Amino acid sequence: MDVLTDLLQRSRAHGAAFSHSTALGTWGVRFPVGAKLAIHGILSGEAFAWTSDASRSRHVLPGDVVLVRGPSEQFMAHSPGADVVPFLGHPSVGPPGGAQRMVFGEGSGSPTTFFCGAYTFAGELCAGLLAGLPDLTVVRPRAGSALRATLDVFAGELLHDAPGQQALLDSLLDVILVQALREQLAADVQAAPAWFRAMDDPAVASALRAVHRDPARAWTVAGLAAEASLSRAAFARRFTALLGVAPLTYVADWRMALAREQLREGGTSLAAIARSLGYASEFSFAAAFKRHHRMPPGRWRTAAARARTANGPIGEPRAAP
Repeated sequence: MDVLTDLLQRSRAHGAAFSHSTALGTWGVRFPVGAKLAIHGILSGEAFAWTSDASRSRHVLPGDVVLVRGPSEQFMAHSPGADVVPFLGHPSVGPPGGAQRMVFGEGSGSPTTFFCGAYTFAGELCAGLLAGLPDLTVVRPRAGSALRATLDVFAGELLHDAPGQQALLDSLLDVILVQALREQLAADVQAAPAWFRAMDDPAVASALRAVHRDPARAWTVAGLAAEASLSRAAFARRFTALLGVAPLTYVADWRMALAREQLREGGTSLAAIARSLGYASEFSFAAAFKRHHRMPPGRWRTAAARARTANGPIGEPRAAP
């Protein structure tokens, strides 16, 4: 269980392929705000993509994948700062039941074709997943890469209306997400989250995989060092240098993140949460949670529900200063 897999699964990342667009001549599109992550793939032609500032637009070419970390305004056009029309409400020209097809702009010349999708995530764990991404990222797959091959399959499927098309596109879009994240994080390692950089160290990666595989285990520094095949002192130094926190602090922080997810969902008792995270009793879990968050778990759950009602799904209670 590597950290990227664990975060994706626990965040319940789910994407939907919602359009296959053709743009002609002079054109521009304003995409809806709200998705935590939007993805645009350029299949042919060229375009410019930007978020809030057109002067910082990126030139995108066939095969490029654009990732937009939201919620953020996002635009694509034939030139930076061009007039745009809203994507939402634009008429579809595709047949019912197939991939939604849109046509933007007017004029002659080679068309630009692209697909768009949006991702939803549950809870807060996606924050650690998306932390290494700027507001707008252009991933340019290497020739012969797995991402390039998946994009070719995706593009081919978009061209044919066949039974099961939407289910297949949704699944392929999930594959594209993992491959694009992997390529981007590896391409800019210094900006990547600490856990991603640490996965390049075989010893520390072994310990991280063990923690994510079994967070409820009674971990000690000695136990984690054994997973890494290092002495306690050597392991602790290497882990802290790569992650920025001591090994048992990482374990405690990860358990608290998992506890918050279960508390936010609301259907699990404190005793069951305590057992799932390796605490000896509900009381020892509550004490650990209070030390970490400066409020007991029951009160945190109530505050989280109120914040969700007031602010939407991203609302979260804040401890008193």
